[in-house]
Amino acid sequence: MSVNDLNPGSSGFPVSWSGRFAVMRPTADLASLTATALAGELCAVLDAGAAGLTVELSSAGACDSASLDALMRTARRARGWGSWLRLVVPDADARKVVRLVALGGVMPVHASVTAAAAAEAQELAAAGGG
Repeated sequence: MSVNDLNPGSSGFPVSWSGRFAVMRPTADLASLTATALAGELCAVLDAGAAGLTVELSSAGACDSASLDALMRTARRARGWGSWLRLVVPDADARKVVRLVALGGVMPVHASVTAAAAAEAQELAAAGGG
């Protein structure tokens, strides 16, 4: 499934689902999206019923400050809806930048989708939900 299936006219970023949890893998087109459009893409997945959304930035190319701000605002919005947003940044240098702009304080940041899923499972188990 792509976001285009959820949000007609969208960029069509691929989204995979596991139950009510989704993983979005933005392509190199991320740099060409406005922050508003990126937030719309993310919210479309959350609005489709995702209990949680992991965004993997491994092939997303450049991510400007407006895109980082859109991720931060969407993470806060997801929390308000009782959901969550996790960020996967495989590149160690890029994770340093993410830490510098304090995104890690707003949403968990992981090195892989597997690590993000394991952390979520651990948090659910600790909360008695898994």
